[in-house]
Amino acid sequence: MADLFNKNAREAVEAMVQKPEFSKEALGEEYRKLEAEGFPDGDRIRFISALGNSGEIAYHYQLICKDWEEETQLFLENSFDCHGEEGLKFLWEKLCKMIEQEKRKRAFTAYLMAVCLSKLKHRTFYTSYCDYLAVFLTELLEKEGEAFLRSKLIIALGWVGASKEIEVLIKQMHSDSDALCRAWSATSLMQMSFHRVNKAVLQEGTKAAFAGAISEEKDAYACGLILESAQIIFEKKWITTSALENIELEKIEKAKKSALRFLYTK
Repeated sequence: MADLFNKNAREAVEAMVQKPEFSKEALGEEYRKLEAEGFPDGDRIRFISALGNSGEIAYHYQLICKDWEEETQLFLENSFDCHGEEGLKFLWEKLCKMIEQEKRKRAFTAYLMAVCLSKLKHRTFYTSYCDYLAVFLTELLEKEGEAFLRSKLIIALGWVGASKEIEVLIKQMHSDSDALCRAWSATSLMQMSFHRVNKAVLQEGTKAAFAGAISEEKDAYACGLILESAQIIFEKKWITTSALENIELEKIEKAKKSALRFLYTK
């Protein structure tokens, strides 16, 4: 109880701390200046920090969307978590209003919200927002036909999903039509162990699923990624990073045999 009180007290103090004054006009002027200069790295990084420390959440999101649309990879979203719960509320409200024609922006926004939550695990509002987003991501996964967008949703689910989402990712690992999406599903199962799911629970719930996925996977690189995720979950060493990156078929096959011997053992 004392720990909870102290945690709430810290968050209250954090909320009371005034942020530096960065008006929309000042931010806009700085953005135009950076744009004219080609966004030099040092100034761009300082600008990203300024966006996160401003109260201009809507303007920050507007610039992020512009970056997504133009594919300029400015990484303006890297400080969005600094907006805290206000930023999460803003993103959630945006998600709830998006229509099917905005599915790319919707997937990117859901991914951004998951990234922010992964950085805010210590906050009291973390669990409730993760639960809302996990349900939302699961519903989108069921109808998303584009593999690239599906991969964003799968990765996001690994950061915010709880034990009840394990089966969702197992299904994607086994039956997704895209090899990389199958691999990302395995990686997301592994990510769950670093976020909301106890490793012992994950091990018990995925052992048979990983055995099936590894034995059935025909794509060598995807199989390697699934092996890598499984070895982290089960604390084994079946495949090296270099063997995976270089797609060394003999080493992947050897790792596959070792993994299956363990995974099929009761």
